[in-house]
Amino acid sequence: MARQGITRNQVFTAADALVGDGQQPTINAIRERLGGTGSPNTIHKHLVQWREARPVAAVAAPELPQALTTAIAAEIEKAAAKARAEKEQELQQAQAEAAELGAAGEVLEGERDELAEQVAVLTTERDTLAGRAAQQAADLADAQQRIEREQQAAEAARVEVATARLKIEAQAERVSEQAAELERLRAALAEAQQGRTTAEQQAAVLAAKLEAAADLAALLEQERAATKEAQAKAEKALTEAAKLTGKLEALQPAKKI
Repeated sequence: MARQGITRNQVFTAADALVGDGQQPTINAIRERLGGTGSPNTIHKHLVQWREARPVAAVAAPELPQALTTAIAAEIEKAAAKARAEKEQELQQAQAEAAELGAAGEVLEGERDELAEQVAVLTTERDTLAGRAAQQAADLADAQQRIEREQQAAEAARVEVATARLKIEAQAERVSEQAAELERLRAALAEAQQGRTTAEQQAAVLAAKLEAAADLAALLEQERAATKEAQAKAEKALTEAAKLTGKLEALQPAKKI
């Protein structure tokens, strides 16, 4: 709330009170009389008006003897000269005070304007810093959210990698087992093929013996029985070989297109 300035009547009353106390109504004296308040420029303006408005007492000259009149006139002249000197001194003092107040007022006004500019600059800087702080806080919150999302994504990726690694290890174990089974089936197939070849060779030998020794009917019958048994074994071996071949083909991975 702005301070209320002093009024013209307050300055006039203070000046009259000072004169009544036998003191000079200077700016500082009036300001002290008013309780240390009031702008010096305002007091000076009202004090000039008070001085201009002061009544000059006019005293009617009584009928006196010439000598006394001359003496009184001389005294009056001395008093007037003294009063003029005092007035001139007061005027010089007032002019000096006015010049001092004017200079002080200009300095104060300059300081006031400078302070006002500084306040405006500081206010602008404060608002700018407040805006930057708010933006930085928002950026920090966004960064924290991004970090949390990235951490969650990284954790999910680690879980997926671990799961995929377990799947790969399990698949590698299955492939190893399938490879071992494939080797076993290949060995069984080779054995079956070898048995078939042996059986065929035995059948050929028996057939040759039958053609060469027709008189050995009994032996031929035995050989035929053996041949039948060998053929049964061969057929059985071929059947097992066919089954193993089907399993082998089923275990082999599909060819890429």
